[in-house]
Amino acid sequence: MKILYVLNSSKYGGMEWHVYDLIKGMIQKGHEVFVWCPGGVMSDAYSSLGAKTFNKEILKDIDLKYISELSLFIKENNIDIVHAHELKAASNALLAGNKAKVKVLITHTHTPISEWKIPEFKKKINEKVYSYLVNRYSSSEIALTKSKKKAKMKEGIKENKLTVIPNGLETLKFNVSPNQRADYAEEIRSKYNIPKTAFVFGNVGRLTEEKGIDVLIKAFSKFLKSDLFHQRDFYLLIAGGGKLEESLKQLTQELNLDGKVFITGAFDDHDKVKYYCSFDAFVFPSLAEGFGIVLLEALYMGLPTVCSNLEVLEEVGGDSVKYFEAGNDILLSKAMIDEYEISSKDGKSVSDRSKLRVESLYSMEKFVSNYLNLYTKLMEEAAAKRKK
Repeated sequence: MKILYVLNSSKYGGMEWHVYDLIKGMIQKGHEVFVWCPGGVMSDAYSSLGAKTFNKEILKDIDLKYISELSLFIKENNIDIVHAHELKAASNALLAGNKAKVKVLITHTHTPISEWKIPEFKKKINEKVYSYLVNRYSSSEIALTKSKKKAKMKEGIKENKLTVIPNGLETLKFNVSPNQRADYAEEIRSKYNIPKTAFVFGNVGRLTEEKGIDVLIKAFSKFLKSDLFHQRDFYLLIAGGGKLEESLKQLTQELNLDGKVFITGAFDDHDKVKYYCSFDAFVFPSLAEGFGIVLLEALYMGLPTVCSNLEVLEEVGGDSVKYFEAGNDILLSKAMIDEYEISSKDGKSVSDRSKLRVESLYSMEKFVSNYLNLYTKLMEEAAAKRKK
């Protein structure tokens, strides 16, 4: 099959790595893969896998020039499947794919529009336009979990257009020996002058509003006022960068947390595993998530985890995670206290259970197989329609 992935970002992020995993899996299965995306680090990564990558950027919500060029590209290269990610790319790809009469058109907004942190009237407009386009032109819209499927149905997408396929985790880069784990922990902790004996709460991700990092910093401030503070040295290490980086650093200063909270800024993805190794527990305070791949990463690394009670995260994390009410820094602080006390007594049991959950439900093999089965099914349905 000739598969074209369309997206309008080439930055490090969950959606971009999701596409990376798809490209890698499909090329390994012998399929020819094309990518349309802006230039950047992930574009280079896609090319390194063997994908034929074209640096194209969508400049308007509905970009007529882009649609015309994409339609022509689909025809000239005899593309079988177009798989587009996120609202802008999906909307433009639906129009281009329909114009080119491509066999299969798959779309995927990773976080349902109704959960976006934008004004309500903008949500409603986007929901109406997108559901109309999907219902009319898409072969299938992907939902990452059952709860995301429900959310998309409420937005107006028909149930028969929706397919649930969870993310998978490429575990190889997170397989570290005990000695390597200790070395990585020492490397990161020494960089921030964090003692070996200290307990480190950690987070990995982009610093944007929906990630709830301000809630985490406020909760950590309250945590330090608990009785535990006198028992051990505690730190918070936030691995990531983004548009809120400076305002979050300012918040740490306002709360007198200098020297106790560290925000790393953007880092190379190869260093991600090092940060996980330096954590004693993981905190995931998101206010909105499409899936939460870093939750899988933390669980696979065997980290005791505290997580906001978003329906999607409860679905992904199951009983391996301690939950708190999303956005509530007081309850997060209490959950961090509880998790510290539990992990201090029964850390090995928690670690083993978490890793097993990821291996059994979210393997990369299962992820690639699910998409390949969908692609094959939709191609067969398209062929049957053409015969009629």
